[in-house]
Amino acid sequence: MGGLPPIQVSAPELPGAALPTQIIDPAQAPPPRVYMTGTAEFRFWTAAEALRRCAAFWRGVGLAGWNPDIGAALPVRLNDGVDLNAYYARNDFPPQDIKQGLSFFHDTVRDAATGQRVTVFSGESPDVVTHELGHAVLDALKPALWEVATTEAAAFHEGFGDMSALLTALQLPTVRQAILEETNGRLWRNSSVSRLAEQLGFAIRQRNLAGVDRDSLRNASNSFVYIDPTHLPPEGPASSLSRAPHNFSRIFTGAFLEALGGMALVLAETPGPDDVLEASHDMGRLLARAVANAPVRTRFFQAVAEQLVLADSSLLNGKYAEPLTNALVRRGLLPIRALSATSAAEAKTPAKAAAIVARAAAARAGGVDQEGEAVAAEPFKLALDGASLGLPVGTVYVNAPAVDDSAAAFPALGIAAGGPDRSTAVQAFVEGLVLRGRVTMSPRRTGVAPLMEAVSHHRLTHQLVRLDDGFELQRLIFDCGC
Repeated sequence: MGGLPPIQVSAPELPGAALPTQIIDPAQAPPPRVYMTGTAEFRFWTAAEALRRCAAFWRGVGLAGWNPDIGAALPVRLNDGVDLNAYYARNDFPPQDIKQGLSFFHDTVRDAATGQRVTVFSGESPDVVTHELGHAVLDALKPALWEVATTEAAAFHEGFGDMSALLTALQLPTVRQAILEETNGRLWRNSSVSRLAEQLGFAIRQRNLAGVDRDSLRNASNSFVYIDPTHLPPEGPASSLSRAPHNFSRIFTGAFLEALGGMALVLAETPGPDDVLEASHDMGRLLARAVANAPVRTRFFQAVAEQLVLADSSLLNGKYAEPLTNALVRRGLLPIRALSATSAAEAKTPAKAAAIVARAAAARAGGVDQEGEAVAAEPFKLALDGASLGLPVGTVYVNAPAVDDSAAAFPALGIAAGGPDRSTAVQAFVEGLVLRGRVTMSPRRTGVAPLMEAVSHHRLTHQLVRLDDGFELQRLIFDCGC
């Protein structure tokens, strides 16, 4: 099923001093030694090592602790039942049997090519483990994203998980060497690193051939370009874009991998393993800073893209301005005419030009000051008509982005007004949740709609909770979306 062969590494420290993770099943860790693949002991140590490697990476680029709701240590369950799935939950939800922390599952599928039955454990995949841990990382860096009900906010969470998996994989010397050999030093090309979660992707394809990429769960080496998600269908095959968050996330992940490959080329014309390692650490610093400073806007992808350029300017003196702006512009995440609008009088180098444009676009869109730093904005609660969403309720209160980009127009930067307003963006997202069977009614309310009764609790991501004058949409989990 592809991927790199197993390698031997030192046993990790458990639960770890930096961003501790606590594996609670099994309660007693098996003795650390070399185990055969496919055994429970192999799965334990594979997951434990991936958890510690990922946590150490994000601690190294500045993350101090988990979301306060989690506490000191993040709980991890490696085999929490039967499903082709995994999830991160900030809190317990006993009626839905959702448990705080990370939960992984297993299921058996029939290989369409051989007819053999294959059991796949999602917690055995380092990519899946470090993707889910990425959700916890982002929830600590940007807790406001947890409840924001737009495609771009949810999709960025999924993209961040994939970026976390890619960056964590590159901390292994054997992986860095492999990607250099596979791509001839052009890291954005298709490789064993860009193909995320090949084993889980294989299992899902046996049941839904078009549901995931043809060679993995998601391949970061792609050519997707930004489209307003409200213009996309709520779901569709992996070969095309939809506004389903996992699907839409591939735009930002593709830009990220392209930029990372360009960053390695800044360090050396023919990058080596040490150059890839340096680029990965620099990208981690930039990403963490960008996420922390990005205002929660309707166009959140663009907000993070602007802050990546500004972070490079402030932290690294514009060291990677060219590969960052090239990748972000190519993917439609930064306005192309804005880059050409900066005059030589304003900036004498491409790095300064990129920073000036990013700062101006961010400030004029609202939510940041003239230095590009985030300005705190009050959460915006939007009231939607439940019937228009296909829900058997009246008013539904939903958390919307604090900043509405729809009216922004900056002729000097070549940016025209347009895009969805806050209400349209939120409506499209919630409609997609309902159509994909991702919303359940709070157990305190009887008369649950039939659409909501038949969905496995492992696939529910949101619930509606009764208020005095309506219902509130609340997030339960971020999952694999499988």
